Amino acid sequence: MHTYVIPFQYLYISRLKRISEVLSLLWIYPMYLIFFLFYLYAIPTNSHILGFVIGFIAWMAIYEIGYLENDSITIHKEKFPNLRIDTDRINFIRSNLKTIVVLRVILFGILVGANWATNLWTISQCGWFIGWVLMGRLFFSLHNSLRSRINILTYFGLCVTKYFVFPFLLLGMDYGLEPYVVILLTFPLLRTLEHAVKPKYQLVTLQQVVEGLDTFRLGYYAFALLIALAISRFFDLLPTLALSVLYFFIFRFGIWLLIRSKVYSREAI
Repeated sequence: MHTYVIPFQYLYISRLKRISEVLSLLWIYPMYLIFFLFYLYAIPTNSHILGFVIGFIAWMAIYEIGYLENDSITIHKEKFPNLRIDTDRINFIRSNLKTIVVLRVILFGILVGANWATNLWTISQCGWFIGWVLMGRLFFSLHNSLRSRINILTYFGLCVTKYFVFPFLLLGMDYGLEPYVVILLTFPLLRTLEHAVKPKYQLVTLQQVVEGLDTFRLGYYAFALLIALAISRFFDLLPTLALSVLYFFIFRFGIWLLIRSKVYSREAI
């Protein structure tokens, strides 16, 4: 049972088959948020990093429920489902999903309560966090229940909530919309485009534009970086945008170089 209750364990067994995928996820999600909040916006690490870590675990405790639902229930709504786990695991989850959800909710409550009890988060931050988690659950529930091109929008909603929640808690609106525009252009927008080119959506024109995913990613970040640098003298947010984009550009350029030099292929990793 612990495999399906403890955060990150189910994510690992169902979606992170290779060490490269683990490293990639770390770079583009928690480490990016740490870079964004504690370096670009200079949030004091000594008073906020522990709350961030505990909050991130709490977020995943609920967010992964969507993966469990997708892999055990939503697959039966699709003609050609992507089976990420074997039949035994699927049957176990379907038989015990309510128990798994209850245990995860309890764990979530303990973690959020710990952040409040130790003064790592204010009661207001806890309240906003719960609101963001509920919004994420709504998007995931819609994403798992709807089977059409609307899923592109629900996927966008998932990307936005998971990348906005911690900046909102730690930055609020002190910088206006700047942090959220930067994040939106840096990851959720591109990630949604990548999702939209899946064959099931039959967006042929977009598929042709995004053909060659690694090259497209590199081109996206290269173009965004050039634009940000070109007009950074006129807007204060753009140096932040440039550094944020540069963070991803370095990663994607490294992957592109490795593939081009045939050090590895995606199939071989």
